[in-house]
Amino acid sequence: METGSAGFDALKKALFTRLDAGTTGTLFVATDDNHAAQIVLFKGQLLGLAYAGTSNADALSALMHLKTLRFSFTPELVYPLADTLLPDQSQRLLQGIGYRPQPKQIEAQPQPAPEPEPAEAAPRSKTLRVYRGQVISGSL
Repeated sequence: METGSAGFDALKKALFTRLDAGTTGTLFVATDDNHAAQIVLFKGQLLGLAYAGTSNADALSALMHLKTLRFSFTPELVYPLADTLLPDQSQRLLQGIGYRPQPKQIEAQPQPAPEPEPAEAAPRSKTLRVYRGQVISGSL
């Protein structure tokens, strides 16, 4: 669990970092007046926000005006929300606070393994068989 304490800009930076990393989890936020907010991410997508009885755009707008926020991120915990965002709603909300997704780097296509050259047939060797310390001759 990673924690921090600062203004909304630090919260945005922490949020954007987790979005770019494609993480799943919940960013828990506490305000000076001891209200709680939850920002829920799933595989790098914003699922929704909740703060003081408001959700999503209203919650984000309220958080933007607060001076001091304490926050911590809990990975793999998807906090249940009353209202969730559709992907396009999520993108519009994030773009409104300055989020620009990092371009995905294209991974190099794996090259097929070269065909192995046919090996020459090894001469057949006779196997030495030992039973209780005695060499056994003949085949089984």
